Amino acid sequence: MSNLKDVARDANVSIATVSRVLNRDPNLSVADTTRERVFQSAKKLNYLPSSKRKQTMSEASPKLSIGLIIFCSKDHEYEDEYFMSIRRGIESASVKLGFTISSVIRLGQDSIEETNFTDLEGLIVVGNISGSIVEQIYAQHDRVVFVDESPRTDLFDSVTSDFFGAATQLMEYMFSMGHKNIGYLGGNEITHTPSHESDLGIIENIEKMRFIPYKRVMEKRGLYNPQHVYIGDWSTDAGYQLMKQAIKKGNFPSAFLIASDPIAIGAIRALHEEGLNVPNDVSITSFNDIEIAKYVNPPLTTAKIYSEQMGKSAVKLLSERIEGREVPAKIIHPCRIEYRESCVPIKEHRGDSVEV
Repeated sequence: MSNLKDVARDANVSIATVSRVLNRDPNLSVADTTRERVFQSAKKLNYLPSSKRKQTMSEASPKLSIGLIIFCSKDHEYEDEYFMSIRRGIESASVKLGFTISSVIRLGQDSIEETNFTDLEGLIVVGNISGSIVEQIYAQHDRVVFVDESPRTDLFDSVTSDFFGAATQLMEYMFSMGHKNIGYLGGNEITHTPSHESDLGIIENIEKMRFIPYKRVMEKRGLYNPQHVYIGDWSTDAGYQLMKQAIKKGNFPSAFLIASDPIAIGAIRALHEEGLNVPNDVSITSFNDIEIAKYVNPPLTTAKIYSEQMGKSAVKLLSERIEGREVPAKIIHPCRIEYRESCVPIKEHRGDSVEV
């Protein structure tokens, strides 16, 4: 008995298109000639829909297999609400659109070179990866959506958030509060540039999209000091350790832009241990608006990232690619600043630096 693949091959369309045409999906937009060609192929091959074979709709419209490539370990993903939220969005949208996630590759644990992606309808890549990994992926598959960074936008689909705009807003907010000596705590910055051998290098990444606006705003006012920039990993412990370093260095800033809420939470713990009060001694702003951000002491002023929607958007883009869209697309979700209690006006009697 013929199946969807047979019909798709005969009609020269994707399996997804065959499934949606035969199930008379009202949201499908294809040419009438394509629709007629699918019906003719199904008739010629004696393909029987589910009602005639007395099978379930899921059997008549088999789920399409997709793969995930994730830059972080399982433990890191489970501990980081930002990435867990992206994963939830991917999984929920996959169920809705008829995909099954049949392969999950974690960089650092699994080998891209030894993994065969050719049987998958498409791939979603989450997180910051090297240009060489991008090349290895592209060598096997051209239906790829990147979440959290944007490799060549003329080749790949991608989903990001407006970290650049959010960082600029937070910086201007701290300046409006009278802060001038502002430090920065962030996660590892991996810069990927095009090589002579390949042009698939990463040309922007999320860390840079937070740090660059910080640097630009400070430079514009003649205030940028690289001695107040601290880079580690993205963990709460890293925030704790980085803030300890900043405290020991002296000329301590009156405020900090911090790249994520988990890093900020660790930094606040370090400040409290040194007898420094947030926000009375040091103001803090950060990113993500994870669930606990409004419950920590003090509640964080932070940029809300719609991370679950990022995951859903990635699946939507992949679905469009599978349906035949050829032009790459990039979605940039807006951020919203949640103004809480971790950032206040600088005290008039205090200078731009804090005595520690």
